[in-house]
Amino acid sequence: MSESTHSIYKTEYMQRKLSVNVEQHIKDLDNFMIYYNHKRYPGDLCGTTPYEVLNGSKPYKNKFHDVIKEAQQNRLTENRTFNDCPIMCF
Repeated sequence: MSESTHSIYKTEYMQRKLSVNVEQHIKDLDNFMIYYNHKRYPGDLCGTTPYEVLNGSKPYKNKFHDVIKEAQQNRLTENRTFNDCPIMCF
């Protein structure tokens, strides 16, 4: 676990930048913990953060499927009303 977290810290968060000094490195680590637990949505948690899961949210594996279906329906409605389309827009 620590190896994968360290890899995420280096590649995703720091984007291969180096810390200038020890104080800056500690600040970067503190900010990374906030990012990792509150702002990052890992795929295996299905659109929830680790903090949300810790506080009782249950990952819902069909969340993205439901969001995409809703967006498709909204797009059809918008297309049909766009500029008073004279033909049925699909």
